[in-house]
Amino acid sequence: MTIISTSQTPSEFEENARLVSGDPTWSLDNERPSFPPIDDAINFVKNIDWADVRQRTRKGINNCGLVIAVVGEKVHDFGAFLAQV
Repeated sequence: MTIISTSQTPSEFEENARLVSGDPTWSLDNERPSFPPIDDAINFVKNIDWADVRQRTRKGINNCGLVIAVVGEKVHDFGAFLAQV
């Protein structure tokens, strides 16, 4: 059983990791991306046009406000109608 110390230099850690994993090509080098789905998600968020999102969100909230105002007015008119009956 190999015990890996927490106070190792990166090269010692790399050598121990090769022994433990059984993979002689294991390395700490950044030649390979970390994890493709996460990298893709990060790149997707970085590529979002936030000005467009802000504009579309503002329009959507304005539309919701208009719907709420119209529905409120119709409910009030219906209540006034029921009060006269």
